[in-house]
Amino acid sequence: MKKKQQEIGVNLSSGAEKVERIEKEKKTLGNTRVEQVKKRTTEKVSEPISAKGDAAMGDSVRTEKEVKALKKAEKESAAATARVEAALKKKEEKERKAQEKKEREERLRKEREEAQRARAHAKANRRRERDQARAKKGNGQDRKSYGGWLAAVISLSAVSLALATTVTIGAMEMKTVKEETMSSYKATMYELTGIMEHVDDDLDRVRISESPAQQSRILTDLLVQARLAEMDLERLPIEAETDRNTTVFINRTAKLCERLLGKLRKGEKLTEEDKQNLERLYVANHQIRQQLGEYLSTMQDKDITSYIKDGVGGFADMLHKLEEVTLEENRAALQDKKMEMDGAGMQRMPKTDGAGMDTAQAESKCQTYFADYNIAEFRCVGETVMKGGKAYNVQGYDADGTMLFAQIDAANGALVRFDFYEDCNSETFDKENAQTIAENFLQKLGYSNMQAVRVRENGTTEDITFVYEKDGVVYYPDEVRVKVCRSRGIVSGMDASRFMKNHRGRVEPNVKITLQQAREKLSEKLTVEHSRLAVIEVGKKEQAAYEFYGSYGEEKYLVYLSAQTGEEIAILNVNGLQA
Repeated sequence: MKKKQQEIGVNLSSGAEKVERIEKEKKTLGNTRVEQVKKRTTEKVSEPISAKGDAAMGDSVRTEKEVKALKKAEKESAAATARVEAALKKKEEKERKAQEKKEREERLRKEREEAQRARAHAKANRRRERDQARAKKGNGQDRKSYGGWLAAVISLSAVSLALATTVTIGAMEMKTVKEETMSSYKATMYELTGIMEHVDDDLDRVRISESPAQQSRILTDLLVQARLAEMDLERLPIEAETDRNTTVFINRTAKLCERLLGKLRKGEKLTEEDKQNLERLYVANHQIRQQLGEYLSTMQDKDITSYIKDGVGGFADMLHKLEEVTLEENRAALQDKKMEMDGAGMQRMPKTDGAGMDTAQAESKCQTYFADYNIAEFRCVGETVMKGGKAYNVQGYDADGTMLFAQIDAANGALVRFDFYEDCNSETFDKENAQTIAENFLQKLGYSNMQAVRVRENGTTEDITFVYEKDGVVYYPDEVRVKVCRSRGIVSGMDASRFMKNHRGRVEPNVKITLQQAREKLSEKLTVEHSRLAVIEVGKKEQAAYEFYGSYGEEKYLVYLSAQTGEEIAILNVNGLQA
């Protein structure tokens, strides 16, 4: 197994050494041309040097070196970018071919199964017809009765045999698919472990390197490996909530590499703070590597099967340990990072101290939140690790056996999200009533100053998006989504995770242009119906923008212009949505 892991690490190498060898060959083959270029450059510079003396000669030589250094930096930057793109492209191409192969095999499997099923049914029909013909040849009433009964029994047996054959064939095919899937997951785990070992080695080397050229090579390779690790995590049967902190950690590693490579390309040096960040990443990643290595030494198919089925087993334990390691590192990084205002009007809110909730309190909270849902008893069935904390998973059943599943914040008892899995197949309540029901539910939970910004109709269910509003400014990051069943007139689902993640004490956004000045920059084709100041997310940052809702022909649009520069940020086609 150790040999296999080493082979994986070798296969996943970025080829930095190969690039160095190619560069050396280029230098050797091009020595003559380089000398010619140097000679021409010296001849061009010689005249001003002779005219201005020795001091000018020193300045000209330094200028020539700076030009060469700049060209070399640009060349290394282009090469680094090309290596990253090539590695990712190769990975994507490999996965695309694997997916095509999987789809092709699945299609052939279904065709074989259908053909086998058809042959089994045809064989059963032929046997039944033959037995029925034999029964008709019998003499006497008793014999006919016995023959008819026998024919019926034989026919039924034949059909049962055909069905059993079909089921057996299907079971064999499903077993093959299951084995192939487990094999794919195991291969991905081996690959991910090899990648993280490579990441560990790169972080180990770059934290002690003082050569900008060497740092650039290592960071480029580290960036490639981090991106490959992200792709492998996506291929494993893990929900986004389960590996959130691990994904954030790997993404932070890649982002740091990009930032440091940018500094090196500009000719800057890594600061002591940069090296401390690399050191912290190394310490955390070293623990990740150890956890993965320990799990691989005992990995079995039943671990992944148990995780998929019940969320337990060795695979689940390993994921939990990875989340604990990366959660602490992510928290430390978050505490060190300064809050960026970006004109969005955010200010840090103090965190409350306290012991938080226990499972009994979480169950009691659900009894309060859902007092009108006729749930006899709530029980805590597990925990979910969230960014910055955890939530208790609580469920209960009403008199009809319909389940209600909720997540309660372990720190303050807030309702993070819930789903009530009832049938919703009639339209007893209209859309206006549905919005009123949603607003009343939010008020009961303590949400104030919430404004409905979008409504999506999904059959007999209304999905309504609310955002926080203050002094006429809407804050889209502070979002709560509510689902209302129009059959019974109750809220059947809610997700407030984005609100809990983003909501802070809000101050007035910093703007540099007026609403009218922004409106003048809109296309004349757009007929504006209403506009307002808003705070939206651009990438991972918040930004103040003017929102314009209007139409062009039969299409409806939301257009966002920066409140700082008037630059167009985003255009959304909102046909089908009630804005």
